[in-house]
Amino acid sequence: MDRTPTSPLRTRLAPAAERTGHQPAGQNLVHAADHNLRVTLEALRRNGPMSRLELAQLTGLTVPGITNIVRRLASDGLVREDSEEGVRANRFGIVAEGAVALGIDVADAVARLVVIDLAGHIVLRDERPVAESDAGELARVIVELASGALERLAEQTTARVMGVGITALDCAEAVRTALAPLPVIVGADTIAAALGERQFGAAAAADSFVYILLGNSARAGMIIGGSVFNGVDQKAGLVGAMRTGEDGRVLDEAASTAALRGLEGERPDHPAVERWIEDASDHLMDSIIAISAFIAPRVIFIGGRLPPAWIDALVLRLGAKRQERMIEPTQPYWLPELARGTLAEAAVLMGVAAMPFLEFLLPDPRRPFRP
Repeated sequence: MDRTPTSPLRTRLAPAAERTGHQPAGQNLVHAADHNLRVTLEALRRNGPMSRLELAQLTGLTVPGITNIVRRLASDGLVREDSEEGVRANRFGIVAEGAVALGIDVADAVARLVVIDLAGHIVLRDERPVAESDAGELARVIVELASGALERLAEQTTARVMGVGITALDCAEAVRTALAPLPVIVGADTIAAALGERQFGAAAAADSFVYILLGNSARAGMIIGGSVFNGVDQKAGLVGAMRTGEDGRVLDEAASTAALRGLEGERPDHPAVERWIEDASDHLMDSIIAISAFIAPRVIFIGGRLPPAWIDALVLRLGAKRQERMIEPTQPYWLPELARGTLAEAAVLMGVAAMPFLEFLLPDPRRPFRP
């Protein structure tokens, strides 16, 4: 198992300043070459085996350019040639097991780990209880989870480990120091949930959508035109501070899942769960209308670390309220589709595990390419 994320993509990365700012034409050839490698690998990841011509048509690159890119990806163990009997043109597909990444999410006093491959297949899972308020204890548990996963990976795979993504912002530096030289990428859970949906769920690469993540507070991750939108100082998506509903309550108060603790095994028609669904849906609709008016996303996904059946019931109730609002003369005539996040309660974990891939191998919606 290789813990250093070197690859044709990694070694040709432009410096961080180049990757985050607009560069005039003629000054970012390294950036463009890295981008083309990422785009090609992502095309194969999303579409399955393809010929050079098909890849060229899909990516807009030339066939000779694709030939060089595929050769470099194959030499790094990320792409293989798939020959099919009766098919003249050779086809190429990703080697899903060629690279893996770790993701660790901390919520509700539990640190959860998942290891995924390039295709999003889960290789390992683990979890441990943790005191979230103690940064030192939190860092220790995260490091132990990651170290244990690395030891298990070393015994069963030769895959390159691209890094670990974590949502624990308060102890990031301690975790980085302990796990060096393994890259540690830190991201907010709302953005992680949206990235999980984009990479492994129902959203397309260039989609515009919002992911409302329900928990102790209600927050939203936004991807517009395929790129993450964070706002100034990463303040975008703090919808929980809105006053909503006829009673003007703050959304965080009305839609908080804190009142549901201990009821996880209950059905959606349990009286307490049913009351929460009705109350939360009333208040969420006001925030959905506001989001829709300014962003006009194709779809708004609803998710959280909750039983899927509860989310299904909430989305069903929201759908009914959406129809009611759209036929009222004082309400908006259009609202986007509302849907349950397709990864259910695993969205944050899968999204944060995808971050090392986005950092080093795949097109990164957090840093859109500017030619």
